[in-house]
Amino acid sequence: MVIGWWVWELSFHWASLVEYRFGWIVVLLAAFLTWERWPTKPELMAGKHRLMVCILGLAGFTMVLGAELYRIGLSRSPTQAMLLSLGCASFVLAHMLSLMGWRATKHFIFPLLFFFVAVPIPKFFWNPVVFGLQSFVASLNVEALNLAGIPAIQQNHVIQLPNTTVGVDEACSGVRSLQSSIMAALFIGDLTLRRAGWKFFFLAAGVALAVVGNFGRSLYLSMTAYRGGPEALKAVHDSAGWSVLLFTAAGIGALGWLVTGFEKKIQRLGAATTEVETGSSAVASPSPS
Repeated sequence: MVIGWWVWELSFHWASLVEYRFGWIVVLLAAFLTWERWPTKPELMAGKHRLMVCILGLAGFTMVLGAELYRIGLSRSPTQAMLLSLGCASFVLAHMLSLMGWRATKHFIFPLLFFFVAVPIPKFFWNPVVFGLQSFVASLNVEALNLAGIPAIQQNHVIQLPNTTVGVDEACSGVRSLQSSIMAALFIGDLTLRRAGWKFFFLAAGVALAVVGNFGRSLYLSMTAYRGGPEALKAVHDSAGWSVLLFTAAGIGALGWLVTGFEKKIQRLGAATTEVETGSSAVASPSPS
């Protein structure tokens, strides 16, 4: 019931914030991850960790109460959504810990954390990330354009060309594709990879892939604007966005296939090495008289 109310409250943010329209997809993926884990759940040990259950429940109640007072007194906002989400997650963790014990709770904790991909990030953290990406992409574009012989200068998040200007907005900075890449990398990595190190590597590679794709997109748009002017830029703007989406999706899929195969190969080599060492030890051990 807590999860249903949590999703219902977040749905208002998903409807109003363009960058979080994928929220319902995250709900389905989190449900699938939970279902996929269910057959391998550890033995349930209810009734333990009562102190921790009380602490989590009290913390959850405090955060949910604060979020609701914020919503009633002011409005729905990313900060209110994050506070509400932390409170609901604390309630869910307390319930899981009370009914299943620590081992089973740990087994199911990733789908719960994965759900936070769809929770709006507070503006005090979101704005520096967005503005930082905009400045970074704009500066990279200016350097690349100058190397290509095209005169360009950077003015905040705007690229000044001889015949027009190109603004690096949130879409061009790669925020949305970055969010999609994080969601896909976390989901695919959890399903296909076993070691935490490989999962972190896959996540970092997915983020890097999104940044490269959006740099290529914004560079293409800048060169198109230089050659054809504002009208040419408008004509290819949407198609360039879809191209980056396809590039990122295909890249994540191919990268997942490569990393999974590499991890399995290392595991086979490790297993073969262990067998050889075990066999050598057995041969070297003296037989009992």
